[in-house]
Amino acid sequence: MSIPYVVRKKANVIKGEREEMWYAVAKKLQKKGGGVTEEDLAWMISDHTTFSRGEIQGLIIELAATIEKVLEMGRSVTIKDLGTFQTSLTSKGFKDPTQITPSEVSVSRIYFTADRGLAYRMKQVPCLRVPFKYYFPKELLTKEMQEEDATLPAPDGIE
Repeated sequence: MSIPYVVRKKANVIKGEREEMWYAVAKKLQKKGGGVTEEDLAWMISDHTTFSRGEIQGLIIELAATIEKVLEMGRSVTIKDLGTFQTSLTSKGFKDPTQITPSEVSVSRIYFTADRGLAYRMKQVPCLRVPFKYYFPKELLTKEMQEEDATLPAPDGIE
């Protein structure tokens, strides 16, 4: 398995000079809303366990609801080999601490921090450039780009 990437030109401003350079950026091989759902995960997990897809899907849905309840209590949730979910709060500044009432405080973000082992394992996964022909306009493809494309397999999920 390889993580797909595409190349994009970005502006790099160093010491006041603007220089455009090419960089690798992650390419999600999916249409909007086309990520893996809890139902998809349930099918995938059921292939490797004795639990049914329905049981697993129910557990995943219940897990999400339970994580939400724990976060609402102001606590974090750590799942071994996956990571930790936690919230961050914000409020505007006040001169007197008594002015910071519950109505002035809100959740600014929900964080997920990957488990160190998961992060390490993901860093070991190789990357694969998506052939230029899948995202560059035909008129911008150079001969060199087309030759490079000929040496690469099409990533899964690309038509």
